[in-house]
Amino acid sequence: MRPLLRTLEVLSVLELVSVAALLANLATVHVDGVASALGPTHGALYLAVVVTALLGQGLLLRTRLLALVPVLGGVFTLVNVRREARR
Repeated sequence: MRPLLRTLEVLSVLELVSVAALLANLATVHVDGVASALGPTHGALYLAVVVTALLGQGLLLRTRLLALVPVLGGVFTLVNVRREARR
């Protein structure tokens, strides 16, 4: 797998895990400290996915645009990166 695709895959998984943890915290105990720690982390990961997808060379337009979708951008990018790795 190309290094760009591997980087996007790792960032997308990390973003997905961070948003899942934020939503789980919100739906259960809603600890402010967890939200304070994970919120900026998720934001940084989201921006890293978006910037990597937009500036990466050789990616499909679909992958670039779907990376911009808030909350689900990590999932969409992960699916598209795996499709691109197969082609």
